[in-house]
Amino acid sequence: MIQKSFLLARSLVILYIMLYLGNLIAHYVPAGVPGSIWGLLLLFLGLTTRLIHLDWIYLGASLLIRFMAVLFVPVSVGIIKYSDLLIEQVNILLIPNVVSTCVTLVIMGLLGNHLFHLQSFTHKRKKVIKRRENQAKQMNESA
Repeated sequence: MIQKSFLLARSLVILYIMLYLGNLIAHYVPAGVPGSIWGLLLLFLGLTTRLIHLDWIYLGASLLIRFMAVLFVPVSVGIIKYSDLLIEQVNILLIPNVVSTCVTLVIMGLLGNHLFHLQSFTHKRKKVIKRRENQAKQMNESA
């Protein structure tokens, strides 16, 4: 029990240090990127370079993920509290979200279509076409 408590404390301390360093970077680098994102990038770099072992942060990260919904309750309360402000600014908030979603969908569709027609995907395209033909035959036979 004491060992597990130590492991949990160690993982939370490492995660907090990454958050603190991220906030420090955000304070000195005027890039407009929040400190939590910098902290996540530092954690990612530490994990990929194996300066930080996954076992060191696993317990704390899994605990935070398990209670993530509870941690977002204050955000939801804030949204409800300022709902009148959100309703006033619905055009400013809604239009960019809808436009960016549509642009993302179109770009991903075009990229998927391009990849589908590449030479390296020819065998997969033939599989899909054959599967569609088989489905059409089965539909015709059952009708």
